[in-house]
Amino acid sequence: MLEVAGLCRTFGDHKAVDDVAFTLAAGGSLGIVGESGSGKTTTARMLVGLETPDAGSIRVAGHERARQPRNRAERLRRAREIQMVFQDPYLSLDPRITVRDSIGEVLRLHAPELGKTGRAERLAELLDQVGLGAREAGAVPRRLSGGQRQRVAIARALAASPKVLILDEAVAALDVSIQAQILDLLVRIRREEGIAYLFVSHDLAVVKHITDDVVVLRNGRIVEAGRTAEVLANPQHPYTRLLIDSVPSEDWDPDRIAESRRALAALEA
Repeated sequence: MLEVAGLCRTFGDHKAVDDVAFTLAAGGSLGIVGESGSGKTTTARMLVGLETPDAGSIRVAGHERARQPRNRAERLRRAREIQMVFQDPYLSLDPRITVRDSIGEVLRLHAPELGKTGRAERLAELLDQVGLGAREAGAVPRRLSGGQRQRVAIARALAASPKVLILDEAVAALDVSIQAQILDLLVRIRREEGIAYLFVSHDLAVVKHITDDVVVLRNGRIVEAGRTAEVLANPQHPYTRLLIDSVPSEDWDPDRIAESRRALAALEA
C-alpha cells in the first residue's frame, strides 16, 4: 500500500532524513521510532505532503506522491489516500467550529455523492465509531477533554476514507488511562476498516501494542528494522538497545544504559 525509497530531506546543513526506505502492506501497521530529532516527524510530513522531499520516491497504491500535486483533483485523491492525526488535537482542530461542522466539511469535500442525508448518516457513524455522540457533535474543541478531541481528530481523518492513517505521537499528550482507550480504539478501527497505520512514536510500549513491524531512526537514517516483537525482544543495533534500556521499568539498570552508550559510541567511532 505504501512504498518509500531513498527519501531525503535537508534543512540548511542538517540532513533530517537520509535515504529512508520502507514498505507498509495494506491493512498493516508500521512503527517509526527514535528520539527527538531522529527524523520521524519529518518523514511523516513528507508522506502526507506537508514537506517536499529533496530526493526519493513515495508511492501509495501505486501512485507517486513525492512531487507537488498538479491540480485540485490530484490533491483530493492524495487526501483520500493518506490522512494524518497529529499529537495535539487542540491545535489541529479549528477552535471556532463545532465537531459536526469539522467532520462535515471533510465529508462535503470527499463524499459529495452521499448527499446531505447520506453525509449526516455517515457523520453519525463516524462519531459512534470513535465513541462520541450528539452532545460532542455540537461542541467546539475547548468544551471537550483531550481524549475526546483526539477521538474527533481520528473521526475527521477517517471521514476521507483513507488507505493509510499516519499517527504522529497521537497519544503522547494524553493521560495514561486515556492513552489506553485511544489505542484500543485504533486497534478496533484497524480490524474493522482494514486501514493501514503508520505510527510515529518515541514510546516503545505504545509501538509494541499497536504495530506489526518497526523501523528505528537515528540521525535521519534507519539503523534497524523488522517485526516489532523480534526487534524489541532481541535488538541488533546498540541504539535500539539504548532506547529499550532507557524505558523505566522494575529492572531498570543505569549500568546497562551506560553499557549501551559505550557500545553505540564504539560503533560510531
